[in-house]
Amino acid sequence: MTRRFFFYGTLLAGADTPMAAWVGDRLTGSSPGTCAGSLRAIPAGSGWYPALLRGTGRVRGCCCELALTPEDLRHLDRYEGAFYHRRPVQVVQGNGSRTFAQTYLWRGPMPRGSRRISGGDFLGWLAQHGLAAFA
Repeated sequence: MTRRFFFYGTLLAGADTPMAAWVGDRLTGSSPGTCAGSLRAIPAGSGWYPALLRGTGRVRGCCCELALTPEDLRHLDRYEGAFYHRRPVQVVQGNGSRTFAQTYLWRGPMPRGSRRISGGDFLGWLAQHGLAAFA
């Protein structure tokens, strides 16, 4: 079954993580996009991962069409873990069109050491600070 997701962090191709490669193997289409919200970066072991919070700013990412089996969807949900829940958001695509996609919103307490990403671009923030995505 094909499902539409909005990814904004470690699942993006540019994050160069094993899970991003897993997503890439199931990708049937993609376009850059933004959704409403704000981002925080959370340190974890060897890298950082983002938390998407509801808000009025814009978060940059990718609207992705994925061919997923029910087991693939469960795998994706397990990867995101208990502090995220999958919810629909409106995405403004690069061509200006609007669509709805599933994304993972943060729902846990914000860990100590998290940092605000003022520009809403997780991969850009990593590059700017010379940091790596959590793999």
